[in-house]
Amino acid sequence: MNTVILLVSHDCRLTGATPELTGVLKKKLTLVNPKYRDALKYARWIGKSLKKELHFYDLCGPDIRFPRGFANQAVLLCRQSGFEVTIEDKRRELPPMDLSFRGELRPYQQAACSAMLARDFGVLEAATGSGKTVMAAAVIAGRKQPALILVHTKELLYQWRERMEKFLGLTPGLIGDGSFAPAPVTIGIIHSVRKHLTKLPPLFGHIIVDEAHRTPSSMFTEIITRFDCRYMLGLTATPFRRDGLTELIGWHIGDLVHRVSGRELDRQGAVLKPIILQRPTSFTFNYRRNYHDLMTALTANPARNELIVNDIVNEAAKDCGTVLVVSDRVSHCETICSMLEQRGEQPLLLTGRTAGEERGEIVRRVQQGEVRVLVATIQLIGEGFDCPGLTSLFLCTPIKFEGRLTQVIGRILRPAVDKQPMVYDYVDPVGVLKASARTRRQLYELTLVS
Repeated sequence: MNTVILLVSHDCRLTGATPELTGVLKKKLTLVNPKYRDALKYARWIGKSLKKELHFYDLCGPDIRFPRGFANQAVLLCRQSGFEVTIEDKRRELPPMDLSFRGELRPYQQAACSAMLARDFGVLEAATGSGKTVMAAAVIAGRKQPALILVHTKELLYQWRERMEKFLGLTPGLIGDGSFAPAPVTIGIIHSVRKHLTKLPPLFGHIIVDEAHRTPSSMFTEIITRFDCRYMLGLTATPFRRDGLTELIGWHIGDLVHRVSGRELDRQGAVLKPIILQRPTSFTFNYRRNYHDLMTALTANPARNELIVNDIVNEAAKDCGTVLVVSDRVSHCETICSMLEQRGEQPLLLTGRTAGEERGEIVRRVQQGEVRVLVATIQLIGEGFDCPGLTSLFLCTPIKFEGRLTQVIGRILRPAVDKQPMVYDYVDPVGVLKASARTRRQLYELTLVS
């Protein structure tokens, strides 16, 4: 039987493969370019620069290189093709640290941590509300390696710092928001980490990627492939992508090792079940595949906005916590805020235009229970926004992507005394929007309600 050599470092390099085996690997590591696919679907101009396929390998003479998260699949393909595989492990492992976890894990968290610690790298899928940062702290303590936690926003930077201080009993280093202070456990914003890729890889034996579904983005990929650490952990509530590049998550970070589902959280009392109200509107539109125009008309429709605002005012009057109102358009958020102010409410507005310091103050006030109504763009709420006082959710524009919908609803499911989460979902009598509403209803029935 022929033998191939698989060298594992910051990536994988396979030596000794026949042209036939190389062809098998190349085919597996090739995906349809979603931009090309969409251009065909919507009859857009393609041009010469838009590639039909994306290749996630490099040929180095007779050798083939590929992301190291693909290593397990590569070994399997080699064996299926009749090759023995000799692995040369060149990953970085540093002297062990004195780390201990200062907390108590729920049974489902303990099971998840045990599964992740049994594998050197891989992805943990854990539903919103499962305590991903707590589980990550336990895994970091178990690895006992200097660790770098990659996040993509300043809010997550400080959220992770607070959790590491609490559960590891140390002050982590920060990279981002004007700081460059690596420490044995460091949290870094990817844009800032990217500036120091020559200095950082030798310092860490463990990488944690928060919101791992973002990995296929070019910046995350560039950063991850520069580190040769032995251990890598990906965290996500939604291990799939709208653009069809879901496989890249595993190819870069490793296989999906363990899953904590929303139903498991419900059984263990870690999250609450919401009441779903799908509210019909009178909005109409002559839709002809012009979705942008449809959303413009929908968000500007006076009767629809009046219905939403009436519902918000009535819900806020219950004084049972913070009402969360989301839209995917900044202008829509601003319109709703203005209408609420005319009704005597004092909503806070959180969008991409909100300055960094003001964002932090808004989050602090929501966490302190000082805010009755928070109006925000879906993009800012979808990931890493952790405020247990959020009690009801208004979906003012339809969410088409299941992962984003699950994330946003998860923001109101954190347990609190006498809390009953409510979701207001507006259903519009336009064909494409009615279909989207049916899809959401199916998701609610499968994952969120009894």
